[in-house]
Amino acid sequence: MKKIKGWVIASCIFMLLAIIFTGCDEEASTANKKEIIVFAASSLTESMEEIIKEFEKENPHIKVNLHLAGSSQLRVQIEQGVKTDLFLSANKKHYEALKNKELVLEGKHFLSNSMVVMISKNNAAQIKTLKDIEKSCKLIVAQEGVPAGQYARSIIHSLGKEFGESYEKKVLGNIVSNENNVKQVVNKIVLGEGDVGIVYKSDITKNIKNEVKLLAIAEAYNVKANYWMAVVKDSKDSKETQKFYEFLLKEGQMIFEKYGFKRID
Repeated sequence: MKKIKGWVIASCIFMLLAIIFTGCDEEASTANKKEIIVFAASSLTESMEEIIKEFEKENPHIKVNLHLAGSSQLRVQIEQGVKTDLFLSANKKHYEALKNKELVLEGKHFLSNSMVVMISKNNAAQIKTLKDIEKSCKLIVAQEGVPAGQYARSIIHSLGKEFGESYEKKVLGNIVSNENNVKQVVNKIVLGEGDVGIVYKSDITKNIKNEVKLLAIAEAYNVKANYWMAVVKDSKDSKETQKFYEFLLKEGQMIFEKYGFKRID
């Protein structure tokens, strides 16, 4: 009986030691990883999550921490000294603002996008055409300082030339909410908190495309949303950051395309 108990105790001790050493190995492995921080426009959410997953699979020694928000918010954070390694902006303006302050290195135009009108599934306002947006409805767009908000207003202005002088004023008067980023616009339309939203084509992902209705915007009135990327000047892990930068320009391009972006060759 004592022998059995001794064997059981020995086994338990062995298993406990194995667990401890395995945990130590995992902690050591995590501790040895190089971490880089990426600030990216919220419209890149789904594509970046998949890209990071693939990158980390190929580069297990590198951990990518992704922070998503409106490009203007991210730019301000970098200006205030928040540490990051790579900045991905949904327009050139915010990249240039940081470049002029010598906070980022020379960047690159790496993607483009376009906009689409998104309509709540119940379509209570009976929006069927772009002209209908001037009717009484709840329009949701991103804030004017956010690229998606600037693009939305540019499109409304262009459509005003087609539909008459009063169109732009009426449509802008229908705005009931200015969101911090484009993903908030998407969520509110999906939830039925607004009738119409103007978002990126890439925002119409598989999980929501059956939850909303869409109106295409002709190229003559649409915009070309150019995405810019730059390494932050004080990047502490410049070698790893550069490796991820190159991955975005090569392997990442195929994933971006899958989500509706246009690659830059």
